[in-house]
This record gives sequence, C-alpha cells and structure tokens, in this order.
Amino acid sequence: MKSHLSSQNLAGALLLVTGLIVTGCKVPDDLSVLDSPDAVRLPASLIGETYEPKSKAEEERDATIANDAEGFVRDSTAGQDEEKVSPVAESFAKSGPISRQTWWAGDVERPVLATTGKVVHMGLDEIYQRALVHSSQIKVFATLPLIRETAIDEAEGEFDPELYAQSRYDRTHEPTGSVLETGDPNDFFKERGWTFEGGVRKRFMPGTQLSLSQELSAVTNNSEFFTPDDQGRAELKLSVMQPLLRGAGAKYNRTLIQIAKLDAEAGYDEFIRQLETHLMEVNRTYWALYLARAAYQEKKRLVAETEGVVKELESRGNLDSIASQRSRARSALATRKADLVRSELAIKNAESRLRTLVNDPMFVEQQVGELIPADPPLAAPIAPQFDQSVAEALAFRPEIKQAENHLRAADLREYMAKNEKLPTLNAIAEVGVSSLKGDGDWSGAYGDQYDDSEPTWGAGIIASVPWGRKSAKARHLRTELEVRQKTDQLRSTMETVLLEVQIAHREVTTAWPDTKAKWEAAVAAEQELSMLEDRREVESAESGTSLYLEKLLDAQERRALARDEFLRALVVYNSALTNLDRAKGTLLQEEGIGVRRVEDEQELPLVQLVKQEVADQTVRNYELQK
Repeated sequence: MKSHLSSQNLAGALLLVTGLIVTGCKVPDDLSVLDSPDAVRLPASLIGETYEPKSKAEEERDATIANDAEGFVRDSTAGQDEEKVSPVAESFAKSGPISRQTWWAGDVERPVLATTGKVVHMGLDEIYQRALVHSSQIKVFATLPLIRETAIDEAEGEFDPELYAQSRYDRTHEPTGSVLETGDPNDFFKERGWTFEGGVRKRFMPGTQLSLSQELSAVTNNSEFFTPDDQGRAELKLSVMQPLLRGAGAKYNRTLIQIAKLDAEAGYDEFIRQLETHLMEVNRTYWALYLARAAYQEKKRLVAETEGVVKELESRGNLDSIASQRSRARSALATRKADLVRSELAIKNAESRLRTLVNDPMFVEQQVGELIPADPPLAAPIAPQFDQSVAEALAFRPEIKQAENHLRAADLREYMAKNEKLPTLNAIAEVGVSSLKGDGDWSGAYGDQYDDSEPTWGAGIIASVPWGRKSAKARHLRTELEVRQKTDQLRSTMETVLLEVQIAHREVTTAWPDTKAKWEAAVAAEQELSMLEDRREVESAESGTSLYLEKLLDAQERRALARDEFLRALVVYNSALTNLDRAKGTLLQEEGIGVRRVEDEQELPLVQLVKQEVADQTVRNYELQK
C-alpha cells in the first residue's frame, strides 16, 4: 500500500492540483452545476458575488499560489520511497471480507433500555439528514458566510449615488462697528432669511468624486447698501475632485470590495470545515452507540453464561469444589454484572450525545425512548489510493482555500498601504451659474440662472504630505509582514493537510488488518470455548468438574474480551474511512450533501443543507475529475 505519491502518478496529481488551485480550488466547469454534489465546494452556490482577479497583480498572485502548490507537491514527495505495509498486515488485508454474524450485527438491533418511549431504528444517512436540517450547531456554522457576505454590499455601497438636502432659517441681530454695515453706526444689523441646498454626489471607481448641487435662498436686512432690499438667489454648481497620487485608480478603490469578497469566501470555507467536522463527530457518535449496544449484548450473554457456571458450582456444594472456587465464580459474576450496568450507561450516554448533535425535535415530539442504529458497519476491505487522496486534499480542503484567500487579501492590503504612503495630490474643478432677483423671488432667480447667466468656474490643485510619513510607513511595513506571514501560513496549512491525509490513510490501511486479525482472534476464542464445552465429560474426568468450570469461566472471559476488541477495531475502521474523506475534503461529496440559499419566515437569507440521493452522479463526477 502506498503512502506517498509515486513517480508515475505525480504528473497527474500535479495537473489536477495546479488546475484547481489556479481557479481558486474550484472544480472544473463540467462538474460545477448546482445540482451536483461537487457544487457544495463552490462559494457561488451560496454567495452572490465571488472573487475574481481584476488586475494584473491579482492574476500574478494567483499564478504564484499555483506555482507554490505545485512546488509543494514536488518538494514533499521528492526522494520519498513507497511506504509498504508489513507482510503480516498485508496477509490480513488480502484475506477478504468478514462474514456478518448475529452476535455482532443482528443482536444490536434489539431494544435493551427499560423505557416506555418509542423505539426508533435509524441509519447513518437518515441521521446525517436530520442533523443537516435540525442541528443548532450547524445552523450557527451556516450563518457565518451570510454574515461575511454583507461586507460586499457594504464596500460596494461606498460608490452608490447619494442624494442630500439641507435647509435652515437664520435671524441675525448684531451691534455694528462700521458705517459700512448698515449706514447708521448707532443701529443694530438685522438680517433674516432661509437657505436651501440639495443635490447628488457620487464617488466613482477611479476615485473621482462628483457633486451636483442647487442652492436657493431668500434674504432681507436693514442695510442701506443692500440692494435690492429683498433678495432671492439661485446657484447651480458642479464640483469634481480627482486624486492623482494617493487614492487614485480603480485598483485602489476596488480593493476593499475584493477583500470583502475574499473574506466572504473564507467564511464559506470555514462553514464547510466546521460542517465536515460536525458530521465527523456525528459519525463517531453513531458508531460509538453501535459499539455500546453490541458490547452490552456480549456482556449480557457473558453474565448469563457465568450465572450458569455459578449455579452449577453452588449445586455441587463440597462434593468436588472448595469455598475459594465458589467465591471466585461469584466474584466473576459480580464483576461481569457491574460491567453490564456500566455498558448500559455507555449506551445512554452515546445516545444522548447523538440526540444533542442531531437536535431533531421529533425525538421529543414522538417520545422516542430508544434510538437504535439500523446500519451495520462495513466489514470489507477498501484500499484507497494515497496519491489520489493527496491530490483531492490539496484541491478540496477548505483550510487550504481559506489560507489562499487570506494571502490574497493580505496582498491587497499591502497594495493599499503602499498607495497610502504617497502624498495627497488632488485636482479640483468647479463650474456654476447663479442669478439674483428682488422681492425675495428665489423662483425667478432659479429660472434666470439658465437664461442669462454666464458660468463661473475655477480649477486647482490640492497637495499635502505628512512630514516623515511615520504612520503610513508603519502601516505598510505591517502589511508586508502580514503578506509574509500568510505565505508561510499557506505552506504550513498544506503541510498540516498532507500530514492529516497521511495519518488518515495509514489508519485506514492499518485498521482493516487490525480488524481482521482481531476477528480471527474472536473466532479462535469461540472455537476454544466450544471445544471446551464439547469435551466436558473428558475434562471433568481428567481434572474434576470444579476445575473444568474454572477453565470455562476463563474461556468465557477470553471470548468476551476478544469479541470486544474486534468490535472496537471494526468501529474504528468504519470511522477511519469517513475520517479519510474528511481529511481529503470530500466528505460532503461522498455523502451527496448539497447547499441551497433560501429565505426564512422573516425574509432573511438562510442556508439549507440537503443530503441528496445522487450516488451515481457522485461516482460519475469523480471519474471525470480523476
């Protein structure tokens, strides 16, 4: 069994990884229909506006990420020899499936808890489906990308047109200090009037700020020099400001929108990661419940057999048994009864944890008293290909996509900080027309401003630069350090993912031989007990009945222990298979889980997860992808 990329498959793996990473770890277009299980990996399945490179620098960063990923695969596999399993493990792995038997398959489905509630059998698929619909924790995870998505509209809103208006009434009563104010130095300057200004202003992607405003006013005062006495004014004005250095260009002004999109996609990747982790926990708890129930049945069987031995020893009295032998048998019975009580507690705890993870109100509404796993564990060998597992992990693991987006966002922030080190240099221009009428006729002035007014205009430059620019330089240095940190973080994430895939793959390839070996040990223990029971008359004649019964107790214990170890190994093997899918980042595809965006009763966006019955489509998609 391989544990590293072989040279003959390296080229194919590199091609798959590079192609997917260049497109942001998205699956190919022919697999990206929303009804496909692979669509759950696409942020576009949930987020309306996803990130696309808009500048040459962003395209170069994407190419760098793809080249780094390709180099990582080469570096991590260079000089690696194929890891081989031991001959012993290989012999067990090739020995075929395990035949299903009643004691570890059928008996598990029998009710064992003393409850008046309803007994419900549920398979793992149904458990998944109910968890996707009802789990409060999954709902918490699913809200994260929706919250992050709002930042996109918030950033785009900076470029929305803004309508504004302001109006005020002023009354002035001030002493005069000059004849030029009113004509009479002993009089107060008295003025009253109202003003109104309204218009529209907008910021454009190149950084241009445009404002179009209309001013209206009506003013009267007691100055002899105020002619006409009651004045109505109107002024239409257009103002334009264009940054030439700091804050200039579409790339700079679009950056916050791009960062918001990357942050939303990172939130979606975090949601996928948490969802897979939760489903993995559901899987482990489901098999833990299966194990607890199977162990309970075996301990119950052991107690019944032990009671038979104790009764027989007690019935023989002092005929051929001594007090210490009877005490030992009673002690063994008491210990096994205690184990039986403890195993019932394990069933209840595992069931309670599964109920909490699923959080289905049906459990309460229908008064479900006992939940029984309906699916037996898989008892056949599966040999995953390590090279394909690595390729899928580097393409699909949400942590890698998240780290890539963090690096892209850090790169954009570094560009913004670099731009903000530049001096402020803005070109401004203003043009307007105005008119004046007497008798407070502001409406007449408004009409005249278009008819007989000559435009007033002006243009200029505004410049400023902080001395030393320490703040701007510090911000730029911080963003440069963050870019380096995120680059290292991406590498670290890929190394962690590779390690997880290695461990998960080895666990699968080891768990099955372990299971098969423990199965053979359980069969041998059963055969030993059966032979001992078949040779009762011979054994009793050779060593006495009491010594024979002691041997029987020991054989029963060995069989129970061997069966318990087999069950644990079998459950570990089944969980290991699912954990390998999680390590590859393909658990949702394997389970046919889709994501849809709907609205709740309050018309708020809501993520709806559905376990689709599309196994054939999943296989077809994976064959195309591979």
